[in-house]
Amino acid sequence: MGQLWRWRKVLALVAVLLLAGLIYNTSQPRSKLSFIEEALRDILSPVQLGLTRVTSAVDSVITGIKEIRTLRERNAYLENRVVELQNQVYHLTEYQRENEYLREALDFKNTTAHQLLAAEVIGRSPTDWLSSLIINKGRQHGVEPGMAVISREGVVGIIEDVTRFTSRVLLAIDPRSAIGGTVLESGGPVLVEGDAVNVGFLVLTPLDRDTTVEPGDVILTSGLSRLFPKRIPIGEVVSVEPANYNLSFTAQVRPFVDFSRLSLVFVVLQEEIL
Repeated sequence: MGQLWRWRKVLALVAVLLLAGLIYNTSQPRSKLSFIEEALRDILSPVQLGLTRVTSAVDSVITGIKEIRTLRERNAYLENRVVELQNQVYHLTEYQRENEYLREALDFKNTTAHQLLAAEVIGRSPTDWLSSLIINKGRQHGVEPGMAVISREGVVGIIEDVTRFTSRVLLAIDPRSAIGGTVLESGGPVLVEGDAVNVGFLVLTPLDRDTTVEPGDVILTSGLSRLFPKRIPIGEVVSVEPANYNLSFTAQVRPFVDFSRLSLVFVVLQEEIL
């Protein structure tokens, strides 16, 4: 055992000397590699290549993760900007609508001889869209039941009931509505009521047997009922049907007002100034 231990010491010493010599030899500037260096480089080159590819792949993954995080942050920022811009568009659209509303009200009030109160439609009957509507003016603003309601196009209806800040308008096309009218072309007196069969239209009945009506005739308010000022447009005759034994007739009238799209109306606060 002692002899084996001595050989081990000798071999260790030789290995240290060889390593020191190798280090010394490779540390000096040389034009050519040693056989051992060449062999080691050739042996280790596939390992180095593999390590290089793995390192490159890991770097790519890390870079990709960083880019995904950056893209997510950028996407979240852009989504927030889109929401902000949409809100700005909504606000601008609302301002534009209010501006058009006020301009329309001012222009119409300046071109009529009636004392008008502009009102905005804020609600409708959920069960009958073309029966009545709610406006944002009421008793506080001088509105009373029975007052006429018109628009730029013509007759809208009558104030049915009021609260302090709102009013319900019975539309002219409701079957409960009845308006005294006159034929523009002949001057004949007529009664115009809501059509219960053809929703959205009016039914005309002559009040004088000498009254004549033809398709295309324009019907205006007569002003005789004291509900509506006279000569407010109601609608246009689209068809005439003779009654029994041709003793009279009825006519279908298409209103000038598009009741499904009303947003601005005017309450007539007093009769026409003569």
